[in-house]
Amino acid sequence: MKKTKWLLPWILMLSFLGTACSEQSTNQDSKVTTAAAANQSTNPTDEKLLKVYYFDVGQGDSIYIKTPAGEDILIDGGNNDKGEDVVRYLKTLHVSDLEAVIATHPDADHIGGLDTVLQSIKVKAVYTPKITNTTQTYEDFLIAVKNAGLKLKEAKAGVNLGLKDVDAKFVAPVKNYGNEMNDWSAVAKLTYGENSFLFTGDAPIRSEEDMIATHQDLQADVLKVGHHGASTSTSQSFLEAVKPKYAVISVGQGNRYGHPTDEVLTRLKQNGIQIFRTDKMQTILALADGKTIQYKSVPALTPGNSVSEQVQPAPILDAKQKTSVVANAKEPASVQLHATLDNRTPEQYHMIHLTVTGIAGASYTATVHYKSSDTEYTGEAGTPLPIKISHAATGYEVVIDITANVNGKTYSTQTSFVPQ
Repeated sequence: MKKTKWLLPWILMLSFLGTACSEQSTNQDSKVTTAAAANQSTNPTDEKLLKVYYFDVGQGDSIYIKTPAGEDILIDGGNNDKGEDVVRYLKTLHVSDLEAVIATHPDADHIGGLDTVLQSIKVKAVYTPKITNTTQTYEDFLIAVKNAGLKLKEAKAGVNLGLKDVDAKFVAPVKNYGNEMNDWSAVAKLTYGENSFLFTGDAPIRSEEDMIATHQDLQADVLKVGHHGASTSTSQSFLEAVKPKYAVISVGQGNRYGHPTDEVLTRLKQNGIQIFRTDKMQTILALADGKTIQYKSVPALTPGNSVSEQVQPAPILDAKQKTSVVANAKEPASVQLHATLDNRTPEQYHMIHLTVTGIAGASYTATVHYKSSDTEYTGEAGTPLPIKISHAATGYEVVIDITANVNGKTYSTQTSFVPQ
């Protein structure tokens, strides 16, 4: 990540100008039915459905919503290396434009892929809290908004998105939180008939308490669990205010943060809430007809899968039937990581690809050391990882440190490139 100097505040001023998994638990009183039970009820017509896709973007957030009126909304875009996946998912679902994009807050694992989305798909409006960041990722996002001919619309409590057939409005942030990025998270509530969804970004307990204090109607059938299941979110008082029947956790398999935490999982179970997780089920689709909600997994919308014209959702399996989607990385007898780049002298605004070999399937962290700051990516050994080059200093050697943790051991390697 590169610090934005004079350019970032100028872009931000222009951008704001003119704007004022599945762990099952018993639930006896539920409006929500699983896909397995769908055959026992009348399936609603596609035209009357609200569709909510919790995209599989690893350790990050990206949610796509298709309203019954055919309007399209995207909440966050995953990390820097997930933008191409999000665009592929959207195009697989035949999305040609987006009525609204919501950037919940400036963290890279939420907005990192949004510049790629803005460059690839027509967007009519972008909402984000009025908080800045000095990272290269955030600058890329602002430049993409500007290049799309858009001005940022402020996301804050009380702002309505003005969508047809559904009520979609922000319930947070409700205050000014200084430089606390997660506290600024835009929290949106969407209601369709008797069904309701709450999308929380990384909103921590302080924001949860502030939402409760405003006496807003926070009740929702489905809660997108805050901050990937970190213990800093999803308090008991918040669960009592929201009263969710189902919770969805967007989280990367085997992530180094320990998300979701046992504390949050235990609390959700104790409150009788059924849990769905992207690390266990890949992309998750919720289908709401205004009275009931059905859940399905969508294996086609998974990193690495090829684009298919027809997306065939699969019923979510019972916890005892599930098998792990990604096998554990196997450590060979002799381990030595290797890193290669397809272009070591890239031009500004170009994409390069990093390939790490040595432990097939192992997850790794690649830290790109720009002249003024760092950008962190996550990848899988054997799969090329796209890295965006933006305002990197010309002629400066940018070192990339690669680290993989397998079976309790740490392995590392290094490579570099020189921007032209």
